[in-house]
Amino acid sequence: MGLSSLPTPSENVLTLVLVNTAITVSTLKELLRSAAVHLLRLRALPPPPEAAAEPSLAERFRSRSRPMRFGSALGRRRAADCRVCLSRFEPESVVSRLPCGHLFHKACLEKWLDYHHATCPLCRTHVLQGRDHAPSSLPRGS
Repeated sequence: MGLSSLPTPSENVLTLVLVNTAITVSTLKELLRSAAVHLLRLRALPPPPEAAAEPSLAERFRSRSRPMRFGSALGRRRAADCRVCLSRFEPESVVSRLPCGHLFHKACLEKWLDYHHATCPLCRTHVLQGRDHAPSSLPRGS
């Protein structure tokens, strides 16, 4: 059964005592935690309503920019690979152009923005121009 991995008394009494003590402490810890949660009615606090309603950096960027095909004349004059995933742009690739002029795959750039990076992966200029270039959830210095 499940107890076959435990040491037998003939192997070593000290090992048996240590294993049983660890199991007992773990079980007691879980029981105390469950009792505290039940008695004190501790629950995870939901995020404040205004924080949940604020659009993410990727959503704000998506609403202000239009992706394009790399095969366009603008794309051919730029770098030939995405500096996030390091893959070459294919003529059918959907790319996003930042205000600084750098091109990235649309999906790569959105993943970059999802990690709360508000700057270009290459030159570190702000992705969103104007007063909301930095997300309000992050300190101004990041």
